[in-house]
Amino acid sequence: MKERDPVLRRPAVAGRFYSADPDRLRQEVARYVVGSGKEEAIGILSPHAGLMYSGHVAGAVYSSILSPETYILVGPNHTGLGAPVSLMSSGAWEMPMGSFAVDGELGRMILQEVPFAAEDLSAHLYEHSLEVQLPFIGYFSPSAKILPLTIMTASLEECRELGAGIAR
Repeated sequence: MKERDPVLRRPAVAGRFYSADPDRLRQEVARYVVGSGKEEAIGILSPHAGLMYSGHVAGAVYSSILSPETYILVGPNHTGLGAPVSLMSSGAWEMPMGSFAVDGELGRMILQEVPFAAEDLSAHLYEHSLEVQLPFIGYFSPSAKILPLTIMTASLEECRELGAGIAR
């Protein structure tokens, strides 16, 4: 049996929500970075609009945390593609400033813990909500791994179960 080639998810909103040029993107992100103390965080909330709209808030958030080895990114699915709760647990996300490896081992563990979550690449191909976090993650921690997860529809109970499964 031939092993599947790793998936390389290309940027969907580069050049529209943030600069597609690596040097200009670094400069753009640097404008939003603030000099505050850093603390460990269990989780954060960060906006997902274009950097010109939400960069100040996202910059303040990412400037204030210690970067983990892996970011579990949970965001809305605006496109309507894919499963209601979609996880991408292999491959990498390409960005102008470099690529982010997907933490496949963590993804497989979450899929075992959360039976209604599905491995589904289609939910991630054109979705911007997680992608716009990556310029900040790359600025502070270029070697960090990611685990992308989108939610199109989920009940409050499913959200609780998802959180508990991630925590386990």
